[in-house]
Amino acid sequence: MTPTYPRTAEAAGPEQASRHVVEVPFEGDGAGIGALNWGQQHILGAIRNLGSPMNMCAIRELDPTASVQDFAEELRFYLNRFQAMRTLLRFSPDAPPVQEVFAAGQALIQIVDVPPGGDAAAVAAELVSEHEELSFDDENELPIRMLLVRRDGVLTHLVTVLNHFATDGAGAFAMYDDYTKRDPATGEVPYPVQNHPLDLTAHQNSPSGRKQSDASLRYWRRELMTLPKRGENGRGEREAVERAGARYRRVSLRSVPMMMGATRIAHRLECDVSAVLLALFSTALVRITGDRLAAAQMLVSNRFRPGMADIVGNVSQTGLFVVDVADATIDEVVERAQRAVTRTYKYAYFDLTEWQELLAEVERERGEPLSLCYYNDRPSQRSGTAPGTEPSVAEVKAAASVETPATWMELPFFNERLMVTIDIVDGVGDAVPLLVYADTWFVAPEEMEGLARLMESLAVEAGCDPGVRTGV
Repeated sequence: MTPTYPRTAEAAGPEQASRHVVEVPFEGDGAGIGALNWGQQHILGAIRNLGSPMNMCAIRELDPTASVQDFAEELRFYLNRFQAMRTLLRFSPDAPPVQEVFAAGQALIQIVDVPPGGDAAAVAAELVSEHEELSFDDENELPIRMLLVRRDGVLTHLVTVLNHFATDGAGAFAMYDDYTKRDPATGEVPYPVQNHPLDLTAHQNSPSGRKQSDASLRYWRRELMTLPKRGENGRGEREAVERAGARYRRVSLRSVPMMMGATRIAHRLECDVSAVLLALFSTALVRITGDRLAAAQMLVSNRFRPGMADIVGNVSQTGLFVVDVADATIDEVVERAQRAVTRTYKYAYFDLTEWQELLAEVERERGEPLSLCYYNDRPSQRSGTAPGTEPSVAEVKAAASVETPATWMELPFFNERLMVTIDIVDGVGDAVPLLVYADTWFVAPEEMEGLARLMESLAVEAGCDPGVRTGV
């Protein structure tokens, strides 16, 4: 079988634009069939649980001299060099899915012609909206789409779409970085690809891979069994309570006082803001639940592991974060949280099937379901040092005197009971973009906003006074 794009894809898209395709042959090494590695299993499960393709899309504005051949060569480069870009999945009803890497085949570049006088940028934006939700046919369609927008015979934009199963954002940047570093004469990159997804599968099935997984699962068991049961703090397991309005919601605060207070704490402790925000979240969560231990799942990128920094593939898995916030100052919780999150990262690399079996086993032994929330920290400032200038106490208090507005959004679906996201993606900035997502049948809207505002008030109090305690 030769992988390619489905021909039906040619007809999709903005109705005012016409389309045709250019065929791009490719050829690479490392063809074969194998099981999915742990990161692939994780992302495939996430895509299915969310009911969303999670496609990654990017628009590139083009120089007027750009040619179709330029991008045919770029697409061929990605396919030839990266096995993940020429991989299809194979599903069967009685066995786990497997991946097949092809040695050769054909891909298609779509060319979208904008009518005279049309808005090429708007057409490119429409293509992104279309392809963000247009699922890949994992068994028949290669995991990369390239679409060129053309107006009056001149190429204006490139839209690239990646199947999130094939790689994450860091892998996408690694692909493009290799493309920019190729030799201008030979078109070759002066260094080999260190690892491909099938290489990870092989390593994870080796004795050293099994040893790592076993150690991670022992950590998960140990930490989960230390968590208090619902009845031990006077609270029973939460039952679903139907509430008026949308069941799934998000509240967001763009908090200047939280950033200023957290920055003061970071300067005081010589750490980054990320560590402080984790401690504030942990303390606020415990104040709301009544437990002494804060526990949450985190998405951990395993790119810090040897040979995985630049892999084109998915290497993120779920980590378990547990920290005791009782009988401590906020400053002490920051230090505890930093030690705890190191363990979280160390043990977020494991056999997914065995992990799922472990969770079920722990629930049976505890006699109750596990209901861990999710903490999703996406700041780029993880340098280990405090950012910028340290604000004064007066500046923190002045910022706190103005109430931070809360913005609500209704969601069509959300697959967790509670998730807190710190959405700093373009540097540190002057405010903390804090997003709280929840299934309001389990976490009431007032609790969602209360958690966010408690994190903010703790940041202000502890930023101004190093002796502020958790109150737990």
